[in-house]
Amino acid sequence: MIRKSILTLVVCLLATSAMAAVDGAWTSSLDQKRSDRIYLQLTQSPHSNMGMTMPISEIAGLSIAQINATVMTPVTFELRREAGNVSFEGTFRNGKGAGQFTFAPNANYLASVRALGVDTATMQKRRKHDWSEEQLLFAMAIHDVSTSFIKSMQAEGYRETLEKYMEMRIFDITPEYIREMRSLGFKDISTDELVATRIHDITPQFVRDMRAAGWNLSLDDLQAASIHGATPKFAAEMKALGYGNLDFDDLVAFRIHDVTAGFIGELRTLGYDKVTADDLVAMRIHDVTPQFIREVKAAGYSNVPIEKLVDMRIHDITPEYLRKMRGNG
Repeated sequence: MIRKSILTLVVCLLATSAMAAVDGAWTSSLDQKRSDRIYLQLTQSPHSNMGMTMPISEIAGLSIAQINATVMTPVTFELRREAGNVSFEGTFRNGKGAGQFTFAPNANYLASVRALGVDTATMQKRRKHDWSEEQLLFAMAIHDVSTSFIKSMQAEGYRETLEKYMEMRIFDITPEYIREMRSLGFKDISTDELVATRIHDITPQFVRDMRAAGWNLSLDDLQAASIHGATPKFAAEMKALGYGNLDFDDLVAFRIHDVTAGFIGELRTLGYDKVTADDLVAMRIHDVTPQFIREVKAAGYSNVPIEKLVDMRIHDITPEYLRKMRGNG
């Protein structure tokens, strides 16, 4: 009986040592936009760090008063997650803090995840060097990839790898967000597409605003609109300048090539008040600027047609060359 107890103790000790704690240093500061959120940067080595912004209410043992203390204030607090707990110690002063952290992993977490049919092997091989089980659990804890979250995503039809669930958590993909996007007609939206909408700020309200302006677009086009700033506001600005018949591709081309209200207005002061959308884009592509037009005029050539100005740029006919030719003439 004694021998059996000793053997059991040895097995438990070996299991504990195999699941060693992860530790490192942390720095922190209050979110500049929201005073109820905090930014945490965790560093394990020069090549291993991660940062995240989270509500202060999710952190046990840390208060706003401690964070904003005007004198150096010792703190200890915890981030309690299903995959394990992260314990912090250090100091805060005037909204900024620093110290050390230790991670105590929950060895049962991965078994619970695998019981849901989730692949965890892909996640452990996501970098050049395989992640240890402790590092995997640490990442899951930091981003709060709980089994309840995984179940909520599976209930919406998303059966993914653990890595994909972490991406969804990082970019705040919730069941409510998925349902709202589906209500807008995006019925079969993939995990990667959901993440892309978050990265490029394609919110449900953005989709509604675009549709109200007459743009019923695919996700790819919405992404292009967001990236390049082809928004209803920009479309209205162009319409006020007489470009009310632009299609979506024209709007995107305007934004890509920096065809702005200021550019159009400056051209009009130079006498070019009926420039087509295609010509405006061509002028930007070939660097036919208002300054170039003024220099051509100073060289003795006024009211040069747009297509001729573009040709001059293409063939590197400079104002200096024009002056020289005119002088020889």
